[in-house]
Amino acid sequence: MSSKKSTHIAGTFLIQVDAAFLNGAGLGEGEDQNVTIPKTFRDGKNEVPYVSSQAWKRWLRNTLIEETGWPPSELKAIGWNPKGNVSKIAAELNPVEFAEDDIFGYMRAEKGQGRKSSQEDETLEQEEEPTKGRIKSIIRASPFMASLLISLRSSWWKGQDEGFVHLTKYDPSKLAEAEIERFLEAINRSSDKKKNVWDRLRDINNDLASKAKSLVEQSDLGSLRKLLSENAGGKTINFIENPVSPLPYTTRFYNANLQGIFCLNYSRLGIYWNLGDRIELEEDKVKQFLKNGSIKDSTSEEPYRALSEDGKIGRIYRITNNPRKERASALFKALAVLRGGAKQAQFGTDVSPKVLIVAGLTCGNPIFNHLFKDDPEGLMLKIETFKEIVKDYADRIATSVFIGIRSGYLKNENEVRELAGSYIIEQNKLVKVPEKGRVPQIIIEVLTPIEVAQKIGESLP
Repeated sequence: MSSKKSTHIAGTFLIQVDAAFLNGAGLGEGEDQNVTIPKTFRDGKNEVPYVSSQAWKRWLRNTLIEETGWPPSELKAIGWNPKGNVSKIAAELNPVEFAEDDIFGYMRAEKGQGRKSSQEDETLEQEEEPTKGRIKSIIRASPFMASLLISLRSSWWKGQDEGFVHLTKYDPSKLAEAEIERFLEAINRSSDKKKNVWDRLRDINNDLASKAKSLVEQSDLGSLRKLLSENAGGKTINFIENPVSPLPYTTRFYNANLQGIFCLNYSRLGIYWNLGDRIELEEDKVKQFLKNGSIKDSTSEEPYRALSEDGKIGRIYRITNNPRKERASALFKALAVLRGGAKQAQFGTDVSPKVLIVAGLTCGNPIFNHLFKDDPEGLMLKIETFKEIVKDYADRIATSVFIGIRSGYLKNENEVRELAGSYIIEQNKLVKVPEKGRVPQIIIEVLTPIEVAQKIGESLP
């Protein structure tokens, strides 16, 4: 095991969310159209709450920057449509100086990607470098792969918070417009509802609109109501009786344990492929970083030489003093103290992992999945499933398997702690051996989540 080097780090984690609302889906439909609901998906007849991977990765990015003090790669507008609205955004696109870009990737797609630029001659098709002069997008697929953060429970997770906003003041001009809207509904006159109430009132009776406007400017709402009633043709207008009535609101929240899985392609950190029509590092940055020695051209090195077809389809660069260990270590330390989520003022929730399982691998499989069950008996790690995974991937596990648990969280905590030790594979089973016995193939360490983050960082090459 000691001779193996990690190319990937795979893991899973659980967060405990009691009375929480971490990722909203807007308002419900039908009977729930006035209820703010969390994101859910269907699992048969049941709804299952979840947090999108985009959302919790944003929490992780923010936590990483807060914990390290590294410069953030902030999004900015870089394109606008003919109406003047933002149509394209991008961050720094600089993975050499911004760890965020290195770990989480980025994309700046270009119109006409893969086509020849208008300046290029048709004879380009016959040249030795088929991608020369073609339009290229700046794309770095994220080395950090992440799942949704999904509830282990598919039922008995819902809660509902009923509340009111109590008011003592109102906006007279807005109240006046609301009364005019009621007038228009009462007389049932067709008008273009895309227009504001004043234009719609002028379409019906310009003189009436002028008188109403004058009364509103005087804040004389009583006379406005009288004027509207006199012009309603005998129709009853349901004017607003209490303009400061309490405003009700309802939020559906959840009580659950959410599981996420992840896999970091450690071997890609600090390495940038400019191959074909898609490049990871802009050419002007390449020139700058080569000149100041921040990166070096590794195209002729193995295995990059074969990947680039000896440079025929592009170049591959790497940071001169690759900071991948520092960056990956900081990432997992940030994960161990993860913070974020929607509606924290109303449903304050600690989203740091209560269970964190991590190991370095020589493959990119996110192996630690479906390891927990959450039922009325309590939350448990599926011991036999875990041992089977470790046994099956023993030849690809390059570090200890680190299990971080918060005391009192798992019902079978004692069984989990007993997993700590050295193991060999014997008769297709994972067998625990004495510390001074046979040379182990696998070591399992049981720690706290924060200790796990520290250990996996130290174990990386």
